[in-house]
Amino acid sequence: MNQPRPLGLLGTVLESARQTTLRLRGHRVWWWVGVGALILAAASWLLASRAHERVDGRSLFCVVAWWLHGTVVLPWLVLYLGVQSLHGGIEDRTFQYLFLRPVARPALLLGNWLAVSALGAVIGAIGSLAAFVGIAAHPGLWPDGVQWELVGVFARSYAVAAIAYAAAAMLFSSWFRRPLVWAAFFVVGLQQLTANLPISAGLRQLTITDPLRRLILDGVEPDPRLAKSLWPAESEFRTELIGSPLTELAWFTGVCLLLAAIAYQRSEYDARSRD
Repeated sequence: MNQPRPLGLLGTVLESARQTTLRLRGHRVWWWVGVGALILAAASWLLASRAHERVDGRSLFCVVAWWLHGTVVLPWLVLYLGVQSLHGGIEDRTFQYLFLRPVARPALLLGNWLAVSALGAVIGAIGSLAAFVGIAAHPGLWPDGVQWELVGVFARSYAVAAIAYAAAAMLFSSWFRRPLVWAAFFVVGLQQLTANLPISAGLRQLTITDPLRRLILDGVEPDPRLAKSLWPAESEFRTELIGSPLTELAWFTGVCLLLAAIAYQRSEYDARSRD
């Protein structure tokens, strides 16, 4: 009788990603995404209907898409999905079955990361479109015509952000007993305070928020007023401040995945109570 051939590293990663996607697609978080998208569209429409005459649709959309969706909704949802995908198996002891199989643990972790990254990119695109539709419903705010290309700028940027946030979720889930607590500290403490205070650029580069904001600014090419709204800690926005945000996010993602793989490979897990 022929024995099934091992999947190999790449095959294991892809199969882990497939199974993680199937497991997460029925998660209740998608109800939150659907309801949240409707609320975001309604809130954007309401803000646009009451916007000051000096505020145009382009600026209003960028502010809403960044401060509400990009720094609050997207990070929390991606981190939550990432924790559930990896740490959930530790909580319900299903990891024991996986660890008994002849597969590499880092490959399982990378598959989880790929799946959460893809789902996070979908969340980023849905939120960006919802915010835009609410504001685009007021054509009077768009003197040069409705600029649908802005949705693409934010959707692409948030796809990159989802990759980095998913990597952070893998790190928290593999290292800590209470990964959601550490995720809260990361988003509220490290991210928001460090990225939005007038501190050194070197420290800001250690976050996801700061390079992500520079990536978005590079895409929307803001006027000084819009740049100040998106980056209040910077006294004057200049193109040379953009730097290499994709490189910084790639380094952040790589370091998180490396540390997560080391911990996931070497740790001895037991059942843990749910956060």
